[in-house]
Amino acid sequence: MSRRFVPPAVAVFGSGADAELAQAVARAREEGFLEGRLHGLQEGTATGRQEGEAETREVMQQQLAELRAEYAKLDQQISVAAALDRVLAARSADLAALEHATRTAISAALQTLFPVLLARTAGQEIAALLHAALTERPTETLRLRAHPDTLDAIADDTNAMPDRARLAVAADSSLAPGTAELAWTGGGLTFDPDALLARVMAVLDATRPPDDAPPTSTPITEPAKEP
Repeated sequence: MSRRFVPPAVAVFGSGADAELAQAVARAREEGFLEGRLHGLQEGTATGRQEGEAETREVMQQQLAELRAEYAKLDQQISVAAALDRVLAARSADLAALEHATRTAISAALQTLFPVLLARTAGQEIAALLHAALTERPTETLRLRAHPDTLDAIADDTNAMPDRARLAVAADSSLAPGTAELAWTGGGLTFDPDALLARVMAVLDATRPPDDAPPTSTPITEPAKEP
């Protein structure tokens, strides 16, 4: 069994020729111990600092990578949201353009076809109104005023009515063709195709946006990427 060498105490050499040498050795030993301890502390501190910096750098690199991944995901979400906004804006513009075109087409068709349809069906409409009024008021005499051409157009229908004797007919050239006024005691009604067309056009105008200029569709484009 071995044991570490322990130098004798300096007091042993307190006197004699070797006392100064022993004291010098002791001082050198203490100085060496202190110097070694200081060197060890400095080297340990430097090593600990390097290890701490390396560990901190590794943690920060990992956190930076996570932040970059989150940013990339957020950037993708923003890009998708922006694309959806552009699609919805283009869809709204297309719908507005379609609505404008449809409204314009309906208005033009009504103004063109309504007089043609009226010329064919006005007599039937007036005859139906006369028949209903005579049926609902079996004891009254009804008075019909209309343009001569209108009366000629419905003559066959009125003459065939069972209650024709209770219908007083008067021609009035001041009324527009196709218009008829039917009156009875305390009331009456008017068949006015122009007013009917005006009401239909008013309904279309009521749904017209304040600025009904034909919208233009904007093509969907990708935004420029920043370098």
